[in-house]
Amino acid sequence: MAELWYFSYGWSLDKSLLKKCIGSWLDARRAVLRGFRLVFNVYSPSWRGGIANLEEDEASKIYGVAYRITSEQLEKLDRFEGVPSRAARRSVLIAVEGMGELKAVTHVATNPREGRVHPSREYLSAMYRGVKQHGLGEDALKLIRRAAGAKIP
Repeated sequence: MAELWYFSYGWSLDKSLLKKCIGSWLDARRAVLRGFRLVFNVYSPSWRGGIANLEEDEASKIYGVAYRITSEQLEKLDRFEGVPSRAARRSVLIAVEGMGELKAVTHVATNPREGRVHPSREYLSAMYRGVKQHGLGEDALKLIRRAAGAKIP
């Protein structure tokens, strides 16, 4: 059974939601992805609002979580994220706490919209819970709020 690192920056930051989707992961560590910024430019009918996506930006970074998962768990995430119609896998290089730089896989939207798509309160709450569960800190919350155009606590 192959293992890999998955970089999470959206709904899957929330431990309980990810566990419902893929079961238990092998490891989880705070991580940073440089050269990208967090955007909400995809509409999700199931979340009834915008969802997190990545956009290349040399001057930016995104705080997230590196989950060590199996290839079978990644396939479950692929189905949940809608690969290949709504999302695609993307290889990224992340800085993982206690481990240095590692290659990881993440998901990006295949058909983003122009401009911001306001996320639902439920989606932002899931992200905020995950930030707090993993101890990502105030900077991570500020980046999410700025990207979302939100003042939700």
